[in-house]
Amino acid sequence: MFSDLRDYISLLFSWRWPRIQGEITGVRILGGSGLRLDYRFSLGNELYTGESGCPSWFAGAAIDVGGGFRSGQPVTVRYRRDNPSVNKLDRSVWEDLQGL
Repeated sequence: MFSDLRDYISLLFSWRWPRIQGEITGVRILGGSGLRLDYRFSLGNELYTGESGCPSWFAGAAIDVGGGFRSGQPVTVRYRRDNPSVNKLDRSVWEDLQGL
């Protein structure tokens, strides 16, 4: 329970975590205006995965999924140094789509 809380709170400081190149493995359109990206990255000999939902500031925008996101597309991932399984997409992934 406390480790889950620590992981959640640590996400608030993810902009300070190290960056690494990853790739999108799936794009899912959820009911309504939701979008979910699945991604993976490797660190050393370990492979890590994650998923990221559309940020709240982007939720109302039109999304060109075919032109915006695709499997195999490189993305920047932030990961917690002591536990890379706690990770998230870098904000820059979403900033590229502002204005669509």
